[in-house]
Amino acid sequence: MRSLARSLTTWLLAVAGALALFVSGAALAQGDERNAVLVAKPHLLDPNFRESVVVVAKAPNGAAVGVIINRPTKKSLAEILPGNETLSRFTEPLFFGGPVEQVGLYALFRAAEPPGEALRISRDLWLAINPATVEQLMKHPPEQLRFFTGYSGWAPGQLANELTRGDWWVLEADPDVAFRPDPSTLWEELARRARAVTALR
Repeated sequence: MRSLARSLTTWLLAVAGALALFVSGAALAQGDERNAVLVAKPHLLDPNFRESVVVVAKAPNGAAVGVIINRPTKKSLAEILPGNETLSRFTEPLFFGGPVEQVGLYALFRAAEPPGEALRISRDLWLAINPATVEQLMKHPPEQLRFFTGYSGWAPGQLANELTRGDWWVLEADPDVAFRPDPSTLWEELARRARAVTALR
């Protein structure tokens, strides 16, 4: 049990150093309209992001971080660390959050307020990237909680260039979309919605 706890702690702490490159410890402005859902356009063929849907929060310095919400894996936390009583309740599949720091563990959750440091995506939708916050969520999980391995990160200016190039549609962050029980058709649905919105402009 002790070795399992050490493994989990190491896994969680792996997030901290790498993430500093992207958010530099800066808190995101609450209600910032730059926090959104990105929907990959059909011509975006990068295997990491092809037909992906990403919730993303943008830091004041222009960096951005998010997680892919339509890529469930075949493993849950309960399966990865069997015998851990804290994790035995988490039988939902982990999601692939992105290609960066895939040893890291992140959490997307809904709450009026987070149990620690977290990035606000929308009114009650949060992304926990701080290991201590992720651990608190494991101990006291809110009703809607989803875990991710890895994240999607953009250095300052990188996401803006991709948007200018036309790689992504941008939709308002919707908490109900983020926790769709079956995300297998999510990309198709949001792509249709984005095309409709674009046509009306």
